[in-house]
Amino acid sequence: MSSRDEYIQNFITLVETQWPLFADCQGELEQLQTSLPDNIKGISNAIASWCQSRPPIRDAMDAMSGLQVGDRVPGTQGNAPPPPDPKIYQEMLQNNIRRHRSSSQSKP
Repeated sequence: MSSRDEYIQNFITLVETQWPLFADCQGELEQLQTSLPDNIKGISNAIASWCQSRPPIRDAMDAMSGLQVGDRVPGTQGNAPPPPDPKIYQEMLQNNIRRHRSSSQSKP
């Protein structure tokens, strides 16, 4: 798996597991999700650019990337499955945003 794929997956995981980080920028996150290009490089660059102006999210992404590098098992890179289609990443992000938005709206 490429570093771009890992970066995108880390971002999706962050949205899924650290939703409070996105509390003040949910509309901007939805705008990002709807404007993502249809290729891995473009998606990765768009996410990186978006995170740069949001220090708490950028810092969380940096921390995740640092942890992920140390967690890799040497010699398993060649056995990794091929990365998903970029549209899968877009759908995963959209589903996480939708799930968290609807759960936030249903709370009293």
